[in-house]
Amino acid sequence: MSQEAKIKSQENVMPEISPLFDEFGRCLPTSLNEPAHQKTRRYFLIDKPDINYSASYERLNKAFSISGVISQAQYESRVRAILADIADDELMKPILNGVMVPFILPKAIYDDIGKAMESTFLPAVQSAFNSVFPEYDFKNHSPKSLDGQLSVASGSRHQQVLEKMADEVVVGVYFPCLLEYSVPAAIERTATLPEQFSLAGGFDTSAAFVSMPDLLLRKEGYPPLLWLSGLASTEENVAYHFEAYGYDLTFNRRVHLGQVAEYWASGLTVIN
Repeated sequence: MSQEAKIKSQENVMPEISPLFDEFGRCLPTSLNEPAHQKTRRYFLIDKPDINYSASYERLNKAFSISGVISQAQYESRVRAILADIADDELMKPILNGVMVPFILPKAIYDDIGKAMESTFLPAVQSAFNSVFPEYDFKNHSPKSLDGQLSVASGSRHQQVLEKMADEVVVGVYFPCLLEYSVPAAIERTATLPEQFSLAGGFDTSAAFVSMPDLLLRKEGYPPLLWLSGLASTEENVAYHFEAYGYDLTFNRRVHLGQVAEYWASGLTVIN
């Protein structure tokens, strides 16, 4: 074969690209050093909800008083733009087969993430949950104050959510797609994904629960625990999470030791 023919032959070979998500929207644990289950039996799942923009907006406005700066129509338009951009990319598109929760975050700067969680975001989750499920409870079981306990996890890209919040009202979509990942693996995987994706932390995950309070309510089968993996704790190998307890919703801390469990999951966020 001539040199010219060899060059043309090489040009016609497309590079092999590993898929990012499976047919159910789970982020595939590709080339990880940290613990994650390569295969899942899909036992701990979140039922894919329909998006009710009106109800979501009403709860988010009650929590964050954003009606003066963003309308429901603008909210829906910006969410649909996020989803359309993802749908246009063949590698990212399969994430849309899974659970997705639109949300709004207010324009704000918080000097202390933990303090803001306690004063603003966890009460917002409680109010939204109780408004939809007055017969059930939301409980914060964290044994100590969150003041000064939380910061952005290195490598999580979560800082981009906080930076955008400092400038404007944020619209985003939360994807709880890192199923059966350890917390370190969730951080490691996020670093290899397209730059649109950041690892969800406290504010965006809380806003997702305000938007859809029934996110973890599953009357047939069991939902996963959702880590706030975009945040680092001052305590080594400790992270915070939302978890269903029966039909109640709880917030708590847990020692994870960098390990993985079948019922552990984390979320990715895409913002507009």
